[in-house]
Amino acid sequence: MTDLAAPGRWARMTVHALRTATTVASLTLLVGLGAVQVAPEPRPPAGTDRLGMSVGPLDALMEQNRCSMTGFDRDVIPSTAIVRTPTGDVELVSFDRGWAVFSGEVAGELVAVCLGPERTTATASLSH
Repeated sequence: MTDLAAPGRWARMTVHALRTATTVASLTLLVGLGAVQVAPEPRPPAGTDRLGMSVGPLDALMEQNRCSMTGFDRDVIPSTAIVRTPTGDVELVSFDRGWAVFSGEVAGELVAVCLGPERTTATASLSH
C-alpha cells in the first residue's frame, strides 16, 4: 500500500511546488512592472526652452551682458542679473534684485548673473 500512496503524495508535492513557483514569479513580475510605471520620466535639461523664451533673444541678452547661468569665480562680482518674474517675463535687473530673487525675498527665479555690457574703447577713454 505504501507503494500506491507514494505516487499520490509525490503528485501533490509537485502541484504544490508548481503553484508556489507560479505565485512567486507572478508577484515578482507584478512588482517589477509597478516599479517601471512609478519611475519618473527623464526631464529635459534646464535651459532656454524652460524659460518660455526662444533661444535667440535670451542668447543675445546673455551675450550682450556677458551672463552665466552657473556663476563666476568668487573674486568676480556680477553687476546685473536675468530673472524670470512670476508672470513668466524675463528681465535684466540689478544684481541686488537678482540676489533677492535667488534668496527668496522677491518672487521669481534667477536665470543668470551678468557682468554687464563690455566697455568699448570709446567709452573707456571718456571715463578717464
